[in-house]
Amino acid sequence: MVKSIWEESNDEYMLQPLTDEIVKKTEELFNVTLPDSYIAILKQQNGGQPICNAHPSPVPTVWGESFVIVEHIKGIGSGNGILENDYYIKEWELPEGLILFNGDGHTWLAFDYRNATSEPPIVYVDVDLEQIIQIADSFEEFLKNLYLENVEFDFEGMEIKVYSKQDLEKFIQEDNVDELIRAIPDLAQGDVDLKWFGDQLLTLSNYHDGDVRYWVANSVWNHLTYRLDDEILHSLIETFKNDVNSDVRMCAESALEQMNYSFEQFKEDVHNRERVSLAFQDKLYHVIEESNQWHLADYETDTQQSFDSADELLEKSRIDGKSLQEGWRQIKKAY
Repeated sequence: MVKSIWEESNDEYMLQPLTDEIVKKTEELFNVTLPDSYIAILKQQNGGQPICNAHPSPVPTVWGESFVIVEHIKGIGSGNGILENDYYIKEWELPEGLILFNGDGHTWLAFDYRNATSEPPIVYVDVDLEQIIQIADSFEEFLKNLYLENVEFDFEGMEIKVYSKQDLEKFIQEDNVDELIRAIPDLAQGDVDLKWFGDQLLTLSNYHDGDVRYWVANSVWNHLTYRLDDEILHSLIETFKNDVNSDVRMCAESALEQMNYSFEQFKEDVHNRERVSLAFQDKLYHVIEESNQWHLADYETDTQQSFDSADELLEKSRIDGKSLQEGWRQIKKAY
């Protein structure tokens, strides 16, 4: 194993420094022994972006004919760490026994503990294709096989499409369910005309197909609660709450929790060293604790305000010249 696999960056997957106590509690929680090689790299840095960003795959993937991109490796912790594993397993209906250390929902990399309690193989999971493919016999082998793809993303010949307004309108007119469930989350994460998109979502929230309605609700919850017009957002939530699909109703409840996130809840999360993402006028900020320093980070301008305690951050940090408490009416929880 190389001395350090990590890029020198302060990204959203870097968690607080790892301790032996945290490792012990995590292994007790999952009832497994985590790989020594995984613990070793997390002792260097608890999660983040690796220098080598790709791993060979025995089958074609959405990334390419023979590889999968490894944009990050999750560390041990809440937020962007593996302690959120149970939530994602349930949310994406994945098999029990997987511990996910990389992924975005549609594809994952995971420790496969389904038939092991230690030294698990590493698998690639494609949710849409319902595939679980072993790509390495162990995490140590996985690390050794990482390599650098010089092109950040090469989508030529891959089954990934950026959808347009015209595409969505066409799919609605044609009643093309398969394309709708791909286009809705894609557009929700992109730079889209929000007034037009909100109107389309209102129409689709009453769609005859439950999977389409679910992806409308999921996209609103995960990507749009801080971006959509309040009137459209509340209309969507009311529709979701009365849906016959329990997953749609769950998305409504989660979106409401996010919309009603209070300053008192925010204070509690900051004191608990949780990573919190906030939105102000469509601009994202991230509150992060690292090495006993609390930061309000603005990745768009690559700046951050840093403080020695949670209380100091809550008192002295500023967005648009106001303290977070003073400006809370205009601040929303992003995700």
